[in-house]
Amino acid sequence: MTLEMGYHVIDPTDVDPFGEAGRDFRSLSTAVGLENLGLSHVTVAPGEQVPLQYHSHEEQEEAFYVVRGALHVETPAEAFVVDESEFFVVEPESPHRAFNPDDADEAVEVVAVGAPSVDDVRRYEP
Repeated sequence: MTLEMGYHVIDPTDVDPFGEAGRDFRSLSTAVGLENLGLSHVTVAPGEQVPLQYHSHEEQEEAFYVVRGALHVETPAEAFVVDESEFFVVEPESPHRAFNPDDADEAVEVVAVGAPSVDDVRRYEP
């Protein structure tokens, strides 16, 4: 029996970005063909979303790791500021909006992880 293994070293700058102006969104999971884990590298200019509007997920768990800058997250209950080297974790059914505010001094760089990798986004109207 042959055991096949897959390993990947990924430089996010080698992955083609997509999305709107002011947002550099790179799907690392798509680049290497991951099926169960959504993994993205996102750099967002001041005044931009990371990357969705206010939303929730039916079953997906999400985590955002802030590489550079400060990520702002709005929820129905409160607002959070997530600093460099901190994580923000979101459980299913928990509405949130992650963004870089208009008055930010710099872009915010985030690694976003979601599992399972399903398309279960539901728009949330506050």
